[in-house]
Amino acid sequence: MDDIRTFDDPLKFKPDYVWPEDGAERNCPKCEIAMQLNEDRPDYYGKPWWCPSCQWQFSEEEFS
Repeated sequence: MDDIRTFDDPLKFKPDYVWPEDGAERNCPKCEIAMQLNEDRPDYYGKPWWCPSCQWQFSEEEFS
């Protein structure tokens, strides 16, 4: 357990999510509650949509 390695930059599993335009709205496909659109920042590595109720993330590709 002495050989712990960390990365200088966070890992980004899928760097190029399609980001919706500002002001876009979607309901969660799991619980039908309005989702939060996360800000498209260079230091954010998650998906664009966040459901505060079921705590799940979604991308635009998942709605297609």
